[in-house]
Amino acid sequence: MPLSDFKSKYSNKELRFNSKSKRLDLLKKYYPSVGHDTHTSFLYGFLCLIYDGINDVEELRKQMRLFFISSTKQLVVEDQDVEEYLQYARKKKLIVLESDGTINLTPDGKELAEISYFSTLHASYWMSLLFNKKTIIITTVISLIFLSLLKLLIGFQLSSQGMINEGIENLTDLIKIGIVSYIGFKLKKDRLASIIIIGVMMITGIMLIISGINKLLNPTPIVPTIQAYLICFFSIIINLVLMFLKSLVGRTSGNLSLMSDSKDSGLNVKISASVAIGLTFAIFKIYFIDALIGIIIAILVFKEGIEILRELFAREEDFDITAIKVLADNIYDDRLTGYILGSIRRDFSMTKEKLLKNFGKGLEMGRYYYGGFADFFYTDLGPPIAEKHLNKLIDDKVIEKIDKDLTLTSKGLQLFYKAKSKEYNERAQNLYLGRPKMRKGTIYFITFVVTLILIIFYANQINQWLYNQ
Repeated sequence: MPLSDFKSKYSNKELRFNSKSKRLDLLKKYYPSVGHDTHTSFLYGFLCLIYDGINDVEELRKQMRLFFISSTKQLVVEDQDVEEYLQYARKKKLIVLESDGTINLTPDGKELAEISYFSTLHASYWMSLLFNKKTIIITTVISLIFLSLLKLLIGFQLSSQGMINEGIENLTDLIKIGIVSYIGFKLKKDRLASIIIIGVMMITGIMLIISGINKLLNPTPIVPTIQAYLICFFSIIINLVLMFLKSLVGRTSGNLSLMSDSKDSGLNVKISASVAIGLTFAIFKIYFIDALIGIIIAILVFKEGIEILRELFAREEDFDITAIKVLADNIYDDRLTGYILGSIRRDFSMTKEKLLKNFGKGLEMGRYYYGGFADFFYTDLGPPIAEKHLNKLIDDKVIEKIDKDLTLTSKGLQLFYKAKSKEYNERAQNLYLGRPKMRKGTIYFITFVVTLILIIFYANQINQWLYNQ
């Protein structure tokens, strides 16, 4: 029975709430990564192929070389990677070598493949709930209400009209979410909703320019406070998260209005950052920097808005949604670049047609076994997207053609070696050595929380120091 047949055995309730104690124990026992995840390497895919009847080692190598998933830093699967998986699986008694040279899973190997497949389905189920339009809208509304109330509360507490205005502005951002929901989703006028959002963003840019010029001509003292810094910090973090999620869901679903709204979240990040910089210079009684940075940001935003509108007003047959770049594109660009460079570096007779065909098969395999981890639900990802990316790499002199074969230029080899070095370093850092290990992220998080608590606790003293500077 193929592994995919197990999917029909599980209800949504089981995928959502099924007990995971035994599942976690098995994952910890057999997967060598620190997080014991199935999706961070191709070991899981290796077991899946054997489970589904790929028992010949040469055929297994051939199939493994095709794999593509977006959730790993590994560029491509090399033959030595397959050897590593063979040795590891044999050491862990997950496979058995038959007398005719073929390999099969042991009972433990079959159980691990089935449990791993369920674990992947379970994680993909929750990912599908997170990476959808409804969740993003709800998250954005809650975040805007939280930020606006926080700014209004601090604004009234400090008698800061500027902070109060920012809080009111965040409340008006809810109108944009209404535009996305009603015009973009309900009326399915996606491009119209995008044009309105970008138009509003450009109007905001114009207002920033006018406000900045007014501040330059009539400078007023800025009183820096810890509360203002904290609001800027929280605003930057929340809007960065929203920008990424909107861009990811917008890109994967092909929703223009969400992609456009991610640009608006990016504008909020820039505005909050400029305010924080202005507050820092205000400590030294330099007040014009705040206005100057605001004008520069507004000009850049206005320029980007014009470029996006030019694409949005294009004729239907000329419109290319991939021309509108968003933050989530970095995920696919990095993975596609790595896959393309690694595939060419590995095969001296790699033609464009062969590469795109391999990518299509590898993505299909990734989706088959890794679910949402293969492409984060990007349904349009495929050979046409890979071809555009390949053509860009050729135009950028990263890849060149020798007759019909693709080869890496010196620039391409340099990029490959840098990416491979980063891959090996991350794979080394991610190996579980059988002893408790506190991750850097955990240390950073604890340090951040302790620092934040101390700053809040001593806020009045710090404000007094800032005032006396």
